[in-house]
This record gives sequence, structure tokens and C-alpha cells, in this order.
Amino acid sequence: MYERLNAYDVTLETLDNISPKLDTFKRQAIIKTCFLGFDGYLDLLYSIVKSRSDAINWDRMESMKEFGTLIIDIAGSSANIERVLKKRIFGGFAPNTSRALNALGVKTILVAALGRPDLSQYYKSSSLVESISIANPGETLGLEFDDGKIMITDFEPILNINPETLMKSVSKSKLIEYINKSNILGFGHWALIPHLNDIWDYFLDNLFPSVTDKKSKLFFVDIADITKRSKEDINKMIAILQKVDQEIPVMLTVNDREAIRLSHILSNVKPITPKKENNKDFVKGGRLINDEINLSYFVIHSPHFATISTYSDHYWITEGYTSTPKFTVAAGDHFNSGVALSLTTKMTPPESILIGNALTAIFVRTGFSPSFNQLIQYIERYMEFVLEDKPYFP
Repeated sequence: MYERLNAYDVTLETLDNISPKLDTFKRQAIIKTCFLGFDGYLDLLYSIVKSRSDAINWDRMESMKEFGTLIIDIAGSSANIERVLKKRIFGGFAPNTSRALNALGVKTILVAALGRPDLSQYYKSSSLVESISIANPGETLGLEFDDGKIMITDFEPILNINPETLMKSVSKSKLIEYINKSNILGFGHWALIPHLNDIWDYFLDNLFPSVTDKKSKLFFVDIADITKRSKEDINKMIAILQKVDQEIPVMLTVNDREAIRLSHILSNVKPITPKKENNKDFVKGGRLINDEINLSYFVIHSPHFATISTYSDHYWITEGYTSTPKFTVAAGDHFNSGVALSLTTKMTPPESILIGNALTAIFVRTGFSPSFNQLIQYIERYMEFVLEDKPYFP
């Protein structure tokens, strides 16, 4: 029997309300278009070998702590660490989000680092995607464990994406056309693209005055790991998003670690304490942060829960956690896709993060972008996965 975890937990009632709406959600989703920018990476996802008995049989290193201890133990000397390829895939915020939305029938306009002069051989498009490449992709070595992931990335091609390089590949008139026909505008990972603030300034000054029906759109941003960015840069980002929010509703989304960092940067927010019992500081942490940054939607997601805060309301939805995820890279992109799409199809904020939770839960168990049928199947069994650690789907 599930018991409400806190005063903002609306998991059960949201689950009751959402089922009759899923058919309408599907019909609305397949007529939506999403503009996505601007990154792109070749993602090589690996497991780390703990021990090997022969050429075929080996044991996997399960935890980041175990890997970290190994690194500390060999400091001052050297060691060989064996990796085994799990998946080679073209990734990054924009391609991953495109893939997640395409699986639900959503058309995407992908303006990203897909390869120049020719598209990367690893980038696979579909009939639902219009692909426009603005740079060569970066490359990420992803080490996946049960309790997290380590992404070691070459950002060199991404660092030079700015308004000038964008305009060399896409004209101002074409960008206006793309934005006008899009219901969702998605951007990430902010922390890893140094000139994204400048691009948004360009959009505000040069594109948005020619965009119609702005209030019906959604502008969503995945902030990513902000530890490398200065407080000044982060405050500038928030100021720009506040300007955007006056024209197009903004959804800023962070994971639990990013929320902790953000809470320590904002002047009038009580810092969130990591690993506090029962995620206590996260119960209304998103509400306190959004009271400060004041955006249409502020979202925190983790393997255990998600919260969404509006100007006046705040909701918590418990996630179907598994301690043994098969894939973690791109899990957040699937969550954000579900939330953004749901909000633009008039689902309520808590319904939207429940759908995001469901897409993430399926992805970490399978490594595949869920279809609508899989989404519905998971939602029908949602509480099974909340009440018990089930590592497989279906």
C-alpha cells in the first residue's frame, strides 16, 4: 500500500486522473512540432570490467564508489581498466530529445552538431526529423554504473557554437519560419555550450518580434551540470530566461544534483542538503527556487521522484525507481521530452511529470525510446514499479 510521502505528493490522484486522457494526449502529440538545438555527440557507452574468468565470462563493476576507490588506490602508479561497449549511439541533448519525441510521433526540427560538411555516419535520421547541421559533433565516453554515470567528453566542436556559426548555416528568415511552426522550443545542455546565452539574446532581439502565437508555445531548457559555470553566468542565464518567459512560457529543468548547486548559488534560497533523509530538502526545494527565479515551470527530476513548480503551485510525483538500471545516459532527455510534450497538450503539471517519469523508467530498463503503447502499458502498472524495485519492462 502506497502512503503519501509529503504534503505535495499527488502521485495517486494524478495516476487516477491521467488514464482517461491518454488517447487525447496521443492525438494531440502527433500533430506537434519541436525545434531543438544545438549540440550533438557520438556517445560510446561502456561497462567497466571488475574481473574476468575467460574470454566470454566477466563480472561488471556495479557502483561508482567502487570505481572511485579503484582510482584512489592506484594514484601514484598505473593500472589498466577494461571497458566493454554497451552501445554506440549518436547523442547529446538535441538528438536524444528528438529520438524520444519521434518515438511518440512528434515531428522535430533538429538544428545541431550533426557533422560537416557531411552528416556523421553514426547519425540516423527519420521521416519525422528535419536535420540541419551547424557543426561537427563532440564525443563522449560514458561509463555506466547502477548508481550513476561518468561522462568524459571532448567538447571542442561544441564550444564554438555561437550566433555567428548558427547564422552561417541557417538564415534569419528560416529560423523564424522554424520557430513559428514549432509548438516546443528545446535547448540544452546550457552549461556545456558557452555561447547559449548569446544565442538566446539573439533570438529575443532578432527572431521573437517576428514570431506569432508565442504564448501557446513552450521554451524548455535543460541546464545540465553547472559546476563549471560561474555564478555571474548562471545569473545571466536566469535573467535571459525571465525575459523569454514574458513572451513564451519557460520550463527550466534540472536533476537533483543540479538543483543542489542552483540552491547554493541563489541568494535567497535555503541550500538543499544532499542525501538528507527521505529527500527532505527536495520536498519543497523546487518551490523555494522558483519563488526566486519566477518562471512558468521549474522542474526537478531524480531516480526517485520529480517535482514541478509553477508561479503559485508545487507538485511531487514518486518515480518507479530501479537500483539496477540498464542505461542511464539520455534518461533525463526522455524525462524532459515527456514533460514538455505533455504541457503543450494541456496535461496538468503533475500529469506532465508523471508521463516524464514513465518514459524515463522504461528507458533505463530497456535502452529504447518508448512508444505510446509502451507508455500506456507502464502507466497502467505504474504503482507496481513504485512499490517494488522491478528492473525489467515489460
